[in-house]
Amino acid sequence: MKRKQNVRLLPQIVESVVGDSADLFILFVDLCGSTEYKQTCMDLNQPDLTWIFRQLIFLQRATEIVKKHEGVVVKTIGDEIFAFFEATTNPEDVLKCAIEIIQSYGNLRAYKGDSKIEGKASIDFGATYNGSIVDAVEFDPIGLPVDRCARLNSFAKKNEIVFSEAFLSLVAKKYPRNGFERKYGCHTYSEDLKGVGRTRYFKIVT
Repeated sequence: MKRKQNVRLLPQIVESVVGDSADLFILFVDLCGSTEYKQTCMDLNQPDLTWIFRQLIFLQRATEIVKKHEGVVVKTIGDEIFAFFEATTNPEDVLKCAIEIIQSYGNLRAYKGDSKIEGKASIDFGATYNGSIVDAVEFDPIGLPVDRCARLNSFAKKNEIVFSEAFLSLVAKKYPRNGFERKYGCHTYSEDLKGVGRTRYFKIVT
C-alpha cells in the first residue's frame, strides 16, 4: 500500500523539480596549486594554518567580488567557488567578474613566490534545475551547463578563463564579427568531455 502511495506522489515530485528551473550563467573559480602548496607546507613542517589562511583569503575575496557583481555563491568545494548569475545579467559582466577575481591577488605582499595566490575560472550558460536538498540553499543549480562548466574548468590553467560556446554566443553579440575575440585574445579549442561528448570551448588569458 505504501508503494502505491509513493507512486501517486511521483507526478507531483517531478512537476516540482521541473517547474523550479532557470536559465543561468554558471561560474566556477579555482585556487591554483593548492594541493602542491599544502604538500610544501607539510614538507617544511609549517602549521596547517599557513595553507588554511591562504585558501580562505582566496575564497573570501572571490566571494566578495561575485556578490559585488550581483552573483550568488552557491557553495565552496574545497578551494573552489561555485556561483551563478541570473539570465538578465549582462554576459560581459560575468566575464569581468571572473577577470577581477583572478587579477585581485597580485598586490598581496604576504603571498609572493611559491605562496602566490593565482586562480582560474570557467563560465557557461543554459537551462538548470533546482537540486537543493537543504533549506540553507534556496537554489542549487544542476543540469548540463553545470556539468559542462565543471569539466571545462579542468582545461584552464592559472590566470586563464575558459567558457562554452553557449556563453560565447551571448557575450559576443554586441561586438562586430570576431570583435570580442580580438578584444580579449580569445582562442578556440575542442575536447571530448566526459559525459558530454566533443565540445568546442574558448579560452582567454588575463
